Amino acid sequence: MGFLRRYQSKNLTVDPDNPEPSGVCDRSGFTFNHKDLVKQMEWRGNSYLWTGLLVGRQYLDAPQEQLRPPLVKKDPQPVKNPRPPLPAPEIEPYPELIAKLRKVDFTG
Repeated sequence: MGFLRRYQSKNLTVDPDNPEPSGVCDRSGFTFNHKDLVKQMEWRGNSYLWTGLLVGRQYLDAPQEQLRPPLVKKDPQPVKNPRPPLPAPEIEPYPELIAKLRKVDFTG
């Protein structure tokens, strides 16, 4: 039983009467009981997908929220049969003042 202790990780428990499979953490390279390895998940688009990595719980990364697409509101619905206002006729402001300024000679 001494040879088992030599290759045993602090994360691995070996019961000689009831052996369980072991596995290597994809992130750290340490040996864990296979039941203690968890799937590393990540946001891909709007879904939460497995990256393919099995890692020990202490090496598990929290999924980054910044990898999610932004929430975008729907475009407003167009108005059916719209009636935009007609352009206002051009009205000269202060017609008397403009007439006086046209009569004044600025050259000298």
